[in-house]
Amino acid sequence: MIEPVDRLAIVTGTSRGIGAAVAARLVDHGWDVVGIARQAGPMDHRAYRHIAFDLGKPAELAAVLEPQLDALVSDARWRRVALVNNAAAGAALGPIETLDPVELARVSAVNWIAPMWLIGFVLRRVHGGVLRIVNVSSGAAVRAFPGLADYCGSKAALRMTALVAAAELDSPLRTTNAPRDTAILSYEPGTVDTAMQEGARSRPLSEYPWGQLFRDFHASGALVPPAVPAAEIVDFLEGDGHSRLTERRLRR
Repeated sequence: MIEPVDRLAIVTGTSRGIGAAVAARLVDHGWDVVGIARQAGPMDHRAYRHIAFDLGKPAELAAVLEPQLDALVSDARWRRVALVNNAAAGAALGPIETLDPVELARVSAVNWIAPMWLIGFVLRRVHGGVLRIVNVSSGAAVRAFPGLADYCGSKAALRMTALVAAAELDSPLRTTNAPRDTAILSYEPGTVDTAMQEGARSRPLSEYPWGQLFRDFHASGALVPPAVPAAEIVDFLEGDGHSRLTERRLRR
């Protein structure tokens, strides 16, 4: 007997790294998955559909992305819907005085504005059932790293967005509907072997004098493969009995 497909996940940044690993694991577990990324999708599978979209263009979120998601997310057949805000723009890797305001706006758009809009979108459009939201955070959201002001700031904003969303959901003054069983995870995946890590350790120390930290991560074998945090993210999406908000770091 073929089980009905009644679980839908939206995952950003699926072209590689954690996002690709999460999408693959969800498909293996019988979910329908919508991946959003600028580059090509990670797989050719009937349960995976890819939306080529640049999350760094906030003016196009409602005008371009919403029409592609609206009817699908609103479909009453889904008993469980998940959003994984994984896509991230890397830091400029330099001191604050060298940062370009245009690039700052792009980093903020990808790392904070688009995820916050997507949270609002699923809260508006998911009707009943279970809703799970994961924001892939970072140690940079709670700790200051020299040379990463743009990344730290945008990830800290994303973390606070999760806290505010949870507070709004629990507020007796809330006037808009949202699935009662909504749970949010702000998740720190630790030091994962991703393209951003590679870029940080490859930058000349003359340009990024704090880059030795990332070289040391690689040399000491501290980096974990994307499949490890992906497994924990999917466990959360499929689990029940969560608190409204959970903040957690990779368990190893």
